[in-house]
Amino acid sequence: MSTERNSLQEKESREGLCLRKPSFIRKEIELDETDSTNRVAKELAAEGAEEGTLVSAKRQSGGKGRLGRSFFSPEGGIYMSMILRPKIPAERALLITTCAAVAVARAIERVCDVTAGIKWVNDIFVNGKKVCGILAEAGLNPNSDIPDYVVLGIGINVKKQSVPEELKDIVGCLEDTGQTVLKEDLIAAVWEEFDKLYQILSTAVFMEEYKSRSVLLGREVTVLAVEGDYRAIVTDIDKEGHLVIRRDGREEILSSGEVSVRL
Repeated sequence: MSTERNSLQEKESREGLCLRKPSFIRKEIELDETDSTNRVAKELAAEGAEEGTLVSAKRQSGGKGRLGRSFFSPEGGIYMSMILRPKIPAERALLITTCAAVAVARAIERVCDVTAGIKWVNDIFVNGKKVCGILAEAGLNPNSDIPDYVVLGIGINVKKQSVPEELKDIVGCLEDTGQTVLKEDLIAAVWEEFDKLYQILSTAVFMEEYKSRSVLLGREVTVLAVEGDYRAIVTDIDKEGHLVIRRDGREEILSSGEVSVRL
């Protein structure tokens, strides 16, 4: 991490990532390129970095998505990871992802004046295409049910890029809305909105808004499972962020996994 450490030192002498920095951001580490901002942030968190430390990069060579997938991260997007130290049990850590999803959706609507929907559990959609992915990773404490830290990674597709052929029908960008998006404004809006919700994280009151933004409720989806994919109807999202589905006449609850749907 020597190059990244040097970037941290240089960062202190130049203008910050956010032109109007939200109070939630206590320290910024801005990198030209890294494999994964989540990886850097997890190392810093394990070393004791304070809550509110934000790691960002202009591009990622090995961006991470859920279930070990890669996250397409060319220059021009927003790639950032925030170090959090929430006082909630590890089994409720899904609330971090749902909280962040609502915050990003609100921020996109504020800055871009478009409608943003949420695809369980961690994707933001605009005009039927994914424009943002969210990945929360916890550092567990074997002596406590409270995680040592949670690193919250957020990747937002802002500018039009050369998208791999297999992603063209799935991935969009905010510039597809016909607007010029200032990344500094969007980043500031994300953390302003997140701060509001993070303060009331344990209450999970934002879950009603999360549900109202869902692009899955009432739809037939394909659940991708180890034992084999199957079809189901999404009937609800509960207060803990779990997906409630109806399959073969009975309800089931998914706390993790992946579902696909044609939007």
